[in-house]
Amino acid sequence: MTKLGYFNLIPLIDSFHSNIGGGAKLYRHRLVASLILGVLFYTSVIVFIASYFLPFGSHDLHTVRGLFAFVGVGALLSIYILRGLRHHVLAVNTLMAFLSLALIYLAVITGGILSPAAICLMIFPAVATISIDFKAGVIWGALALLSWSLLFAAPYIGLPIQKAIPYVDDGIAFYVSILTTHSFIAFVALYYSEMSKTLRTNLLKERREYHYLANHDTQTGAINRHHFLELLKSEIVSCERNGGGFCLFFIDLSDFKKANDDYGHHFGDEILEVFTRRLRHRVRATDTVARVGGDEFCIISRDMKNDGDAKRGEQRIKLILQEPLALKHGKYTLRASIGWSIYPIHAKDYEALLKCADQRMYKVKRLEKASRN
Repeated sequence: MTKLGYFNLIPLIDSFHSNIGGGAKLYRHRLVASLILGVLFYTSVIVFIASYFLPFGSHDLHTVRGLFAFVGVGALLSIYILRGLRHHVLAVNTLMAFLSLALIYLAVITGGILSPAAICLMIFPAVATISIDFKAGVIWGALALLSWSLLFAAPYIGLPIQKAIPYVDDGIAFYVSILTTHSFIAFVALYYSEMSKTLRTNLLKERREYHYLANHDTQTGAINRHHFLELLKSEIVSCERNGGGFCLFFIDLSDFKKANDDYGHHFGDEILEVFTRRLRHRVRATDTVARVGGDEFCIISRDMKNDGDAKRGEQRIKLILQEPLALKHGKYTLRASIGWSIYPIHAKDYEALLKCADQRMYKVKRLEKASRN
C-alpha cells in the first residue's frame, strides 16, 4: 500500500478515478491517478523553482506559469477521461501530450536543445512503458527523439530559439532538471513495482483458490471425486514402486434421502457438513477423505495391508458413526454401509479397487436391510 509517512495515499489516489472493482484494472487506474498527482506535483516544483530561483523576466515568468496552467488543464481533462470514460490509456496519452507540448515550448524559449526543459522529455518513454505497454513506450520514445532532433536542428534551419534566462548558471539548471526528472521516474517505477508485487500476490491467491475449488467439494470442503481419483491412481503408482499397500473404504450413508425429504435439504446439507468435518478430524493424519457422490464417501487408508487392518479401520468408522451429530436443531445419528478393498490383494488398478469396495458395501447394505426386516 502506498504511504507517505503515516498518511495513506490510496484514498486520495482513488478519488481521481472511478470505482471499477478490483484486480489488475484497479491497479492500472490507480497508477494513472498517481501519474496525474505526480505531474501536478512535478510541475508545481518547476514553477516554484522558476519563480524564486531562476532570473526570469516578468513576461517570461508569466509565460512559464501559463504553460503549466496549460498542463493543469491537461491533468483535469485526464481526470475526466479516467473517471468519466474509464479509459486509462487515453487518459495517460492526454496527460503526456499536454505536458510534452508545454516542455517543448519551454525548451524553445530557454535555449533549445541546451535547455534544462529538453532533458525532461526523457520521462515520457518510461511513463508510457510502465503505464500502458512497451509499444507505447517505443512510440513516445520516438516522439521524444524527434523533439530533441528538432530542437537541435532549429538554429541551423533558421527557427528562432530564445534564451529567456541568460544569466542563470547552466550547471544548477541542469542539476535541478535532472534531479526532478529522475525523481519523477523513480516515483513511477516504485509505484509500478509495488503494484506488480500486489498483482503477483493476488494472482497467486486466485490460483490457490482456483486450485482448491477445482479439487474440493464446495459444500463440505472434502476432496471431490475428480481429485480423489487422481490421488488414488498416484497412491497405486507409489505402492507399485515401494511395495506398499493401502485400504480403500467406501461409505454410503443410509436413509439420507429420507432425512432430506422429511426435514428439508438444509437439514441434509448440515448433516453432510458436520459428518464430513468429524470424519476428517477423526481419521488418521495419513488418511485421505473424499466425497465421491451425494451421500457417498471414500477413504484411502495408507499402510493397511491385510483384512485385519481393514476390519480395525472399519470399526473406527462405525464408532464415528455411532456418535450423534450435534446439529443446530438437535442431534441426529447416522447409519451407513461400509465396504472396503485392499491394494494389491483385491485389485491392482483403481477401477477394480472401487468396484470391489462398492460391491462389498452393497452386500453389507443388503444384509443390514434383511436383518431389519
